[in-house]
Amino acid sequence: MKIQLFTRFSQATALIMLIAVCAGNAFAIENKSRVVSPYWQSDSTSYTFIAVTHPSLSGMASQIGVTVNAIQKDQSAFGTATSFTLTPGTTQRVFIVRTQQSAINPTSISTGAFISGTTNFQHGHVRFDPVASNPENRTRSGGTSDADDGFNDVTMLSYWGAVVIETNTTGFAMEFIGDMHDSSSTTGNLVNKGVSGVGAP
Repeated sequence: MKIQLFTRFSQATALIMLIAVCAGNAFAIENKSRVVSPYWQSDSTSYTFIAVTHPSLSGMASQIGVTVNAIQKDQSAFGTATSFTLTPGTTQRVFIVRTQQSAINPTSISTGAFISGTTNFQHGHVRFDPVASNPENRTRSGGTSDADDGFNDVTMLSYWGAVVIETNTTGFAMEFIGDMHDSSSTTGNLVNKGVSGVGAP
């Protein structure tokens, strides 16, 4: 009986450690200045779509630069990272696609940002980094009015995304950790971002 209990305990401990190591790769960044989505995929029958919006809230800079990296399971980059700048009320569409995707490509969608890689099945996590050197510092973003005095903080942006299965136009939604909808944010994090008086979302 003791041997069986010890064996089960050892197996449970090994499983927990394996999960922690796998999850640690995607979440090895802190969520106060960056955003991560734990899963994306692309192959001959699927692609990933993400929309990033500047919701024009007070405390936000009038221009916020974002760099998007699709990281594969083996920690290598899937294609070249893409960068863009969002202004109040705008949305940038991001597509993670296979090379030579016939319908979703820069020719058919000229306003989208694309990360293109191999046609083989690939998956991993997506990381959204600030272009600003220190997005937590409130700096003037080129204007002279108080409206231009805000944070260049990618965590204040709104993110939505889905993995799309092309054959039957279905898929599943993506989760984003560290964005303005992140349920794990605390009041202290929000105060540090300059959104004082707001509770956890």
